Amino acid sequence: MQSVKFLNQVKAKYGLKNDRQLAEHLGVTSGTISQYMNGKRVMDDEACLAVALQLDINPLEIIGAACIDRAEKTGQKSLWEVFMSRTAMTAGTVLVASGVNLFLTTPPANAATMRVPTTSDSNFYRLCEISQMPLRIT
Repeated sequence: MQSVKFLNQVKAKYGLKNDRQLAEHLGVTSGTISQYMNGKRVMDDEACLAVALQLDINPLEIIGAACIDRAEKTGQKSLWEVFMSRTAMTAGTVLVASGVNLFLTTPPANAATMRVPTTSDSNFYRLCEISQMPLRIT
């Protein structure tokens, strides 16, 4: 059961000692958690979302694992397995590419500071006055 590992991660993250404490933490009955852990029942999407929020991870990981568990329970092959493996490969490729990019990218240049005109800068204010004069077309 692939989805059960996420329940165990919640237990570990929050220091929950048993399934009863996990059930209280997630707001479900201890019987529900027991059925999840024993494989008699697979988490629905709402339960997957609740666990994802607790772990601060993408809910699709848990939903995919639950769908794979459901397919295995009925003796079928799930397309979620293909999807999840492709997603993992894509994520790995993105991580490698971004790591390489960090090493190859030059550091940003420092911009020069801008001088703010003071009241003694008569040329600046003269230019401002001139720029507001209406244009005459001849």
